[in-house]
Amino acid sequence: MATALRSKRKLDQLFPENAPETNFKFYEENREEFKTGDLLFFSGNHWLSGLIRWRSKSAWSHVGMVLRIDEMNRVFLVESIIENGVRLLPLSFVFKDYGGDNKPYDGRVAWTRHKFLEQNQEYALKLKEFCMDNLSKQYDRKEYWRILWRSFIGRKKFFSDDKFTCAEFVLEAFKYAHIELPKERGVFISPGAFWRIKDLEMRRILI
Repeated sequence: MATALRSKRKLDQLFPENAPETNFKFYEENREEFKTGDLLFFSGNHWLSGLIRWRSKSAWSHVGMVLRIDEMNRVFLVESIIENGVRLLPLSFVFKDYGGDNKPYDGRVAWTRHKFLEQNQEYALKLKEFCMDNLSKQYDRKEYWRILWRSFIGRKKFFSDDKFTCAEFVLEAFKYAHIELPKERGVFISPGAFWRIKDLEMRRILI
């Protein structure tokens, strides 16, 4: 289990922020250590991020996955976001141009690794297949608002389609690689639910 972090305040207390240039220097020095299937957890400063953190009782509001292509010497982040759906961007952009404004991600970011993938990297191929097959899939806006609606009125019905919130994308990618990740009480898929599993190891707070 990664370090217990039930709020962004706790995250900031335990891991004070470094200067952006320090974070980017760490990435450049440790770029070869990132592996396909590593999960990046994000804690944004937007009010919607705060609502997701409150609902899931976690410091994290977004999750994405590392995709490494050694043949090209490239390391990417794959994520599903509201504006673009499932997208692929250089991992370095998290530290220097995440939103297309020449600035790092506006918030905190943690780097983690599932112990099963640490010991069985051959499963990384299945993750790559899933990511490539689902690039440009739309973001699941309907499910996103259903999640918020259920948060307030407590309805339990779960909605499934071929679109993805960030956590749905990671859940389905790992399922494709025969690795089960949890839902929140069986109905709500959140980054916080993934963070709490015992097989997840925190490598470092990147930002």
